[in-house]
Amino acid sequence: MFWEQIKRHYDAGSAHQFLLHFNVQDLLRDDVYGYLPTTEYLMEQLNVLGCELIMGYNTSQGIHLPNIGRWQATQKMLEVVPRYEKTGAFHFQSIATWLQALRHFREAEDADINEHDIDPQVARRRINTTLAFDKPHEDPFMHIDPAPSDELMERLNHLFRQDRARVGLVITFLEQLAPNDPSLGSASNDDLQRFFNQMQNWASDLEIRKRKHIILLLTHNTFDIHPNLTVNPEIPLIEIPFPDYEQRRHFIEYLHDISDLSSQTRASLGSKPNRESLAGETIGLNLFGIHDVVKQAESSQQKVRGEPLVQYRRESIKTFSHGVLELGETYTNASADGWYAMWTIKDIAEGMRHRDLRRVPRGMLFLGPPGTGKVYAAKLLAGEANMTFVQLRYASQVGEVTVNINENGNTYERNLNAAVNFIRGISPTVVFIDEIEQASPRTATHPEEQQPFPQSLVNAISDPSLHGRVIWVGASSRPDLMPQIFRRYGIFDTKLILLPPIAEGRIEILKIFCQGQADDPLNFRELVGDSETDGLTSRDLFMIVQRANNIARRNQRETLTDADLRQALDDFIPDYSPEMQLFMGLLALREANSRIMIPDGLLPPYQEFVDGNRIDKTGINRRLMELSNQLGLNI
Repeated sequence: MFWEQIKRHYDAGSAHQFLLHFNVQDLLRDDVYGYLPTTEYLMEQLNVLGCELIMGYNTSQGIHLPNIGRWQATQKMLEVVPRYEKTGAFHFQSIATWLQALRHFREAEDADINEHDIDPQVARRRINTTLAFDKPHEDPFMHIDPAPSDELMERLNHLFRQDRARVGLVITFLEQLAPNDPSLGSASNDDLQRFFNQMQNWASDLEIRKRKHIILLLTHNTFDIHPNLTVNPEIPLIEIPFPDYEQRRHFIEYLHDISDLSSQTRASLGSKPNRESLAGETIGLNLFGIHDVVKQAESSQQKVRGEPLVQYRRESIKTFSHGVLELGETYTNASADGWYAMWTIKDIAEGMRHRDLRRVPRGMLFLGPPGTGKVYAAKLLAGEANMTFVQLRYASQVGEVTVNINENGNTYERNLNAAVNFIRGISPTVVFIDEIEQASPRTATHPEEQQPFPQSLVNAISDPSLHGRVIWVGASSRPDLMPQIFRRYGIFDTKLILLPPIAEGRIEILKIFCQGQADDPLNFRELVGDSETDGLTSRDLFMIVQRANNIARRNQRETLTDADLRQALDDFIPDYSPEMQLFMGLLALREANSRIMIPDGLLPPYQEFVDGNRIDKTGINRRLMELSNQLGLNI
C-alpha cells in the first residue's frame, strides 16, 4: 500500500516530505475508524506515526486542525459508520485505554460519539492530545489570512524549528500553491513564489528530518504542479492508486455487513458470489464511485449490475482521465474459433492466466486496411484475457472535457498525464490506440503543426513494470506514417496482419451477421463466394446486412431474403478503390514478422508475394512504388 512506502522512507530517515498524487479524493480504510476521506485518513496515519501536532493547509481554509466530529458526520452521511462488537470482558489496560479515548472523543467539537461506538481493544490516542509544549494547537496563527503570506511561512518555520513535538503537515490542492507555470521559476518577490521556494527548502532541510517532522503534499495531477517538485530527489513521488480488486471487494462486503438498518442495501448487493463478481465489474471506480453505484441501485430497488453499472464506469473513466480514455466492451470467443488470429489471442490469454509473461507482449500492432477487424481483435483479446478495454482518444476528440488551469497550451498532455495514471490504476487492461499514425497531437491554435509524441505516454509504453498489467495495442492502415516510438525494439514486436477475407472467410462472416434473421436458408456462396466480391471487408459485410434489413422492413418483412442481400450488395460502394485498399494491405504485409500472424488464405493480389513462410518484401516495395505513383501518394 502507498502508506507503507511513506513509512519506510520516514522510518529510515531518507525523506520527510512526500508528494502524493492521483486518487487523492477518495475513501481509505483506517484500521480503527473504518473508511475515512483521504485527508482525514492521512492525518490519522500521522497520528499513528507519532506526530503530536497534526495540521492541514490549503489556500481556501488556511491552517486547519483535524476534527473528529466532522469526519464522523461524513461517515454518517455516507452510512459507512463502523460497528464495534462488545465482547463483555476486557483487560484492565484495554479499559483504561478505552476510557481515555472516550474522554477525548467527548471533548471533540461537534462529536456525536458514545461508548458503544469505540472498540476498547483498538482505541487509539486522539490527535493532538499529547502535545509537549504550551498548547500550540491554540496558537493564533491558525486564524491568520489563509493566503501563503510571509507571516504564515514564519510561523510554520517556527514550528519546524522546535523539537518538543513532532509536527505533521498535510498540504492539499498543491496546484494552487505551486502551479505548472514557467513564471513561477523566475526570480520574483510575490508570496506564491516565496512559498514555493519554501516548500523546496523544507525538503532538503535536515533539521526538519532530524526532528522527525513530516510534510505531505497532495495533488490530483502532477502535470498541474511545477516540475521542480516532481523531479526533486528529496521529495518521493507516491501514487495513491485506485482501489484494487481486494480493496473493492472488502468495501462492498463492508457496505453489506453494516447495512442492518437497510435491507435494500443488502438486496442491491446480492449474495456473496454476486458481491465478489461486483468487485471485478467495478474496476475503474474508486470507493466513492462504488458507494454511489450501490446507493443508486438501492434507491431504485435494483441489484448493482447491468447497463447502469457499465454506464457509470464509462462516465467515471471519462471523467478521471479527462476524456482521454473511453471504456469499451469486450468479447469472448463466441464465433471466432476458426479465425487465424485466435491462436495468438488465446496464447496471450493463457499467458495472462498463468502469469507466464514470456507469452504476453508489452505491445502489439494490428495492421491492415480499414474494416478488417482490428478493433474487434483488440476487444476479443481483452475479453479472452479477462482485461479491461479502454481506447485512447486524441487531442481533437477530447475538447469537450479538457481542463487547462494554467492556459499554457499543453491541455492535451495535461489530460494525457491523468489518463496514464488512470491506466495504471485499472490494470490489467488493454489500451487500444486506433490510427496510431495520428497519435502525435496537434495544437488547438495551429492544428497543422505536428507536435512531439507525448512524453508521458512514451514513458508509460516503455515502462517495464507495466508488463503483464497493460497491453498496448496500436492499430493502423498506414504503418508507414507511424511515430518511431511504435518501432522501438522490445515493445511492439508482435504484429498481427489483418487483410480482406477470401471467399470462404466472407461466407462465414456473412453467416454470422445473418444468424437468426432469415426464415429460409440463404445462399451465402452465391452472394459473396465469387471474385466480384473480393476486397469486401467484415465491416463492409456488416453494413450490407444492415442495409438488407432496412430493405426488408420497407417491404413489411421482419426477416431477410437472398433478394434483400443481393439488392444491398449491388447497391454497395466501398470506401476505397481496389488500388488504395491493396496499397494499405501491402503496407501491412510488409511489416509482418511472423507467418502465423498472417491470414492462411490470401486474395490473389497478396498471394503472389507469399511463398510458404517467406514474404517477398522487395517485390512488395516495388509494387508499393507503382501504386503510390498511380494514387499520387508519397511513401
